[in-house]
Amino acid sequence: MSRTGSRGERLLPLIAAERALRGLLLFAAGIYLLSHSGSDYGSIANHLARQVELDPRRPFVRHLVRRLGHLGRHELTLFGVGALAYGGLELVEGVGLWLRKRWAEWLTVVATSLLLPLELYELVRRASLLKAAGLTVNLLIVLYLLRVVRRGARSPDPG
Repeated sequence: MSRTGSRGERLLPLIAAERALRGLLLFAAGIYLLSHSGSDYGSIANHLARQVELDPRRPFVRHLVRRLGHLGRHELTLFGVGALAYGGLELVEGVGLWLRKRWAEWLTVVATSLLLPLELYELVRRASLLKAAGLTVNLLIVLYLLRVVRRGARSPDPG
């Protein structure tokens, strides 16, 4: 790691790993969506639900299968490109944070902060424990990185 780590920066490798892993998963999803844009995702979801022993007659599963079945090629291509772009951003953040680059800290603060209002809207619109946890984690990451960036602003930045 290029900058000497201080006690206040010990979580950076964990955040970097989380961002890189999420980036890889999104990137893989984007590639899959783009290479299989003609697939019937409703049938695929129905098959997967049965494989993991979810009852396809349950309202949530039935709704999900129906929604996926109605996705067109254009929508799947758009989702694929979006997943590639967002996955690329997450990978850049992860690698930059792993290398302890100041620009990556700022990039992560800005990118994560921009998504907080959308996460809050989704939480208010349809609350769930998972959405609340995701919003909380992202808010804590932003606050933590702001503290790291402010602390680092007092010392020379090699990167």
